[in-house]
Amino acid sequence: MKTKILVTIGPSSADEDTIRSFMREGVAGFRINFSHGEPSVWDEYIKMIRSVEEEYGVNVALIGDLRGPQIRVGDFRQFKIRKGEQIRLVYGEKTEEEKTIPVNNRRVFEILDTGDLVLLDDGKLRFHVYDVKGEEAILLALNDGIISPRKTLIISGKDLGLPVLTQYDVECVEYAISRDMTYLALSYVRTAKDVNTLKELLEKRGRRDIGVIAKIETREALRNLSSILKEADACIVARGDLGMHYSLEEIPMLQKRIAREAIRYGKPVIVATQLLESMVSNPQPSRSEIVDIMNAVRDHVDALLLTTETAAGNYPVEAVRWLKRVVRKAEKLVEEENIYPLVRQEEAGSIRDKFAKGLVLMAESLRSKIVVYTKTGFMPSRLSRLRPRVKVLAGTNNSSLARKLSIYYGVEPFVVGRPGQDYDYEQGLKLLYEKLVGEGKLDYGDIVLQTYGRREEVLYVVKIVHVI
Repeated sequence: MKTKILVTIGPSSADEDTIRSFMREGVAGFRINFSHGEPSVWDEYIKMIRSVEEEYGVNVALIGDLRGPQIRVGDFRQFKIRKGEQIRLVYGEKTEEEKTIPVNNRRVFEILDTGDLVLLDDGKLRFHVYDVKGEEAILLALNDGIISPRKTLIISGKDLGLPVLTQYDVECVEYAISRDMTYLALSYVRTAKDVNTLKELLEKRGRRDIGVIAKIETREALRNLSSILKEADACIVARGDLGMHYSLEEIPMLQKRIAREAIRYGKPVIVATQLLESMVSNPQPSRSEIVDIMNAVRDHVDALLLTTETAAGNYPVEAVRWLKRVVRKAEKLVEEENIYPLVRQEEAGSIRDKFAKGLVLMAESLRSKIVVYTKTGFMPSRLSRLRPRVKVLAGTNNSSLARKLSIYYGVEPFVVGRPGQDYDYEQGLKLLYEKLVGEGKLDYGDIVLQTYGRREEVLYVVKIVHVI
């Protein structure tokens, strides 16, 4: 299976037996949502994940998901609302008035216009803006529901211009650094500058090796998609938040567009939100969820991320097994139908991309495995970008790099040699080959393309080896 499975760890999966089951099913990475829990809880998660990772001798990514800037309503008495009823939105932290919601941010009233769509509680409640006067607005309910204090508020399609990193986010970044996490997912990215804000913070702390994942979830992010992807190390198609800024029928095409652009730039693309939402409470997925997953695989995404299904659902392991089952079937169909990403049809630009493309075509023609030794991850990333039909077995002496590579399409990472030892490429390739033969990853009779690239020398090497 070349498409990777990522899971969110939470109360439903926070035990070693469940984590073992995840890793046996091939889970490549674990997301910790910094919007929930606290460092002592996260420490327990990380301890269990790293323990099982070592036990199984695999490399899995740890992804810290930053909460990002949010507008939340203030304190008031919870009340029920019926479709068609009006409520007041006022500036302030607290109110005792009936059917009135306070929000302690003047910027909300500066950008709010008659006709806007306001979403509360992650989109569960929707309101039409009927009138705006100064620091007060009249909202018309579009559905029934219960309005509770401290819930999120979003003005669909509009950006409040808040700093991309809050003080709480900075504290979470420091935590991620101290726990040697692999990636940080940046919420509410609008521009490439937002991505660079986090990269610069990591640089100052001496940890630029931690990857930055841009969550694409706003209209502004879509407008600046190319520049964001140039700077980010990976991206997430955050379909839940996208659905608050776009009409739902637009989401499938937005997903395809984001995936296509990310592949073009050679950046891993992860699809998240409601992949198997019905399995939060049911042991089997719905038919529409199966179709959704199949379409994501046809979009050639690198990874599929389960969220509530594994963090708080009743069937976390079953959800992973179903996802794996559907992905395998979808990948087989994609191969049978000869569906390739557009980047395979485009003229390769640099000599490095020409080499990668030639290598993939040769390996597919020979039906061989590609064995690559890397110090930076560059060559495996360029091979992955082309969505090869053969296995890419990537070796490195750097465990952090191996974990980063674990989310790339079709790449299986390995750590070789002694930690801290600087091996040249030929030595590294030899160690990797020996490890793969020893672990049964290469069998008698296999044809193997061994390769590496030295960017500083513009030297690219390939050897065809028959395992005997």
